[in-house]
Amino acid sequence: MTTARLSIGPASLVAAALTLGHAPPALAEGFAPGGWDHQTTMLSADVPGVPQWVVKMFAGNRKRKSCHDAAELARRPEALLTQDDAAQCTKRRFSMAGGQLSYDTFCTNKRFPDGLLVASKGSYTADSYKISTVSTGMKDGKPVKIVTEGSGHRTGSCKK
Repeated sequence: MTTARLSIGPASLVAAALTLGHAPPALAEGFAPGGWDHQTTMLSADVPGVPQWVVKMFAGNRKRKSCHDAAELARRPEALLTQDDAAQCTKRRFSMAGGQLSYDTFCTNKRFPDGLLVASKGSYTADSYKISTVSTGMKDGKPVKIVTEGSGHRTGSCKK
């Protein structure tokens, strides 16, 4: 199994649950290397112990940037979809073919010591993606469910 990192830290607790010049062919079987812009929108969240005012504060758009080289994307294409923080994640399933992607990972961190199953499905081209994600698990013996939508697009070259 491959270990990946997914952001479910304080600033993106609710939003998570989890960027190059000319565009390559739209039906390529993978992501093009380079700089990417990502956006995540939280659609709903039920997180025990997190007040609704906190949920509402983080409801909306979260943005991030990333940079990936060709070798990394060939070895771990899911790296483009994940953020890096204190979460420890284990990839359970990743498939990417014919413009469709599906990705399941199980993540734990200090806020979710029992872990969350983060299940994403969507579509992609070499220079963009759109995903829907449902993160489920338990916190303090109560169910957690976070629903997000995400998208990303390649912006140009970058240096790692």
